Amino acid sequence: MHRRELLGGTAALVLAQVRWAAAAELETLQSGPPYRALPEKQSKHGKLTTVLNMATGSFDVGGRTLRLPAYNDTMPGTLYRLRPGDTLKWTLRNNMTDDLGLPLGATGANEAQKALNYTNVHTHGLQVSPGDGSDNVYRVIKPGEKHTYTYKIPGPESGRPQPAGLHWYHPHKHGSTSHQGWQGLAGPIVIEGEIDRVRAVAAARERVMVLNEILINDQGETPTAGIVPTAGPVPFTSVPAMPMDILFPVNGVLRPDIDVRPGETQRWRVLAAGPHRVFHLKIDGHDMWQISQDGIPFAKARKVSSIVLAPGNRAEFIIRGGAPGRYAFRALAFSQGHPGGARPEKILGTLVSAGEPMNGELPGDLVEPLTIPAKARKVVNERTVRFSGDISTQPVQFFLDGKPFSGSRIDQAVLVGTTEEWTLINEDVFRHPFHIHVNPFQVIEINGQPTNDDSWWDTFMLPSKGSAKIRMYFRPDVSGLTVYHCHILPHEDNGMMANILLYGADLPQGFGPEGGHH
Repeated sequence: MHRRELLGGTAALVLAQVRWAAAAELETLQSGPPYRALPEKQSKHGKLTTVLNMATGSFDVGGRTLRLPAYNDTMPGTLYRLRPGDTLKWTLRNNMTDDLGLPLGATGANEAQKALNYTNVHTHGLQVSPGDGSDNVYRVIKPGEKHTYTYKIPGPESGRPQPAGLHWYHPHKHGSTSHQGWQGLAGPIVIEGEIDRVRAVAAARERVMVLNEILINDQGETPTAGIVPTAGPVPFTSVPAMPMDILFPVNGVLRPDIDVRPGETQRWRVLAAGPHRVFHLKIDGHDMWQISQDGIPFAKARKVSSIVLAPGNRAEFIIRGGAPGRYAFRALAFSQGHPGGARPEKILGTLVSAGEPMNGELPGDLVEPLTIPAKARKVVNERTVRFSGDISTQPVQFFLDGKPFSGSRIDQAVLVGTTEEWTLINEDVFRHPFHIHVNPFQVIEINGQPTNDDSWWDTFMLPSKGSAKIRMYFRPDVSGLTVYHCHILPHEDNGMMANILLYGADLPQGFGPEGGHH
């Protein structure tokens, strides 16, 4: 063989290796689908009137066709923007069908399966009336029925306006809440206010992100068979068993590319809308300047490297685009007490930094923090709530104070306009996220140790086999019957919910001074 031929062959081999390496790099760094902004509606002249039409549709998620119900044919639902003092009015129409993700060959749905299409809607985070014309989670809307909800959002005239931030709406019919959560039924609500006028916040490009957790079978439908915990990447199986998968789309898109310019600041409003998964969020190569928790702004931005969101939590933070490149947006592996072990790491999307550099400003001081009114700072009552479970039964059962949920019982009665401290004792290995409607709270102790944290929450994840003490001020202008529960929605559906009566000056008949029912 001539030397020229040898060199030519070597050069061809090297060139082929370079091309193979380049192809491999392109395979690793290939673009995902673009980030999708949600459709929006904004209040005008203090009002927003609309329809929430729940109907089954077909959606392409990661190349798979999913047949699922959605609000107004968009998954997740429309983003609604409002201000303190506004009135939100919508008519929920249940047009879901009886096509319920049954195993292949099934002949029809039984009554329990049909009840999985019974629904209602809850405005999570809004400090509004739980009465029948408003945020009533006891109402049942069957397929073919409708109901109109009207929410008066507290404004300045109330003396305690609704905090500005990210809140959301989702189904809350006991027994079908988790099933409809697995189907992706959720949507964001943004309350605009003072924090939006802070210079570094106002200058940042906004991204509203709904993180769903969609459980599907091979037909692209959420199964209606009994769901029980198991090991493996999909932490549930069905009875009878069928192949299942869990998808984690961001605004209905699987692993989207989220564009940013180097040095550009963006405000990410992130909602953990899944019924079970805890999202421990991290963006490779980027810190986060958190400005809000559960829709309530901080006094000062907090620089963090990651943020943990239990189901129902929201966080808002500023990021600043790094050097040109691609950076994974991850849900890190996280142990939440599931018998199958830690939930595995998932890449939710990719932050793509490219384009002309910018010099975005990072936030510092923000707004006056939310506080308890001076006249109500005395703690007038203390209560203890115990969380426990039994996974040896079929279906599994979960309890508050040793009892499963019953709609015919009032578990707590609280005088509005007062402050209480509750000790939440978790006797279970599951890290149950405690959520209470209407009134947010501060966590003052974890496992008996002071937190020294002035954050406000409406959903807080308890330590496994541990405790948390919370302090709550019950706003004086909202009364009625509502609930508190675990926001891992399969746990709530299987018993871990209780009723709380918010009452005015007169203690309802049949209640003792501690609020317990006699």
